[in-house]
Amino acid sequence: MQKTIVKIAKYSALALVIGLASGCASSDTKTTEAEATTLANQAIKTANEASRKADAAMNAARAAQDCCDQTKEGINRSYQKSMRK
Repeated sequence: MQKTIVKIAKYSALALVIGLASGCASSDTKTTEAEATTLANQAIKTANEASRKADAAMNAARAAQDCCDQTKEGINRSYQKSMRK
């Protein structure tokens, strides 16, 4: 996930640099704006994908924690039952 965030930052910075550099060097601003918009949309798409993956990872972690909690409770009940005997 951290790599994806770094990629997003790189794409955003690249879009900014391209926008600034080509805006000064080029008279065809519509093409430059279209390229910047495309890069920005790609960065947004990457960010949304990273968010979905992070949500999936969080759900998997919660499921694993629930499983561990249930196992721990079962072990504790077994231990307490054996100590009463």
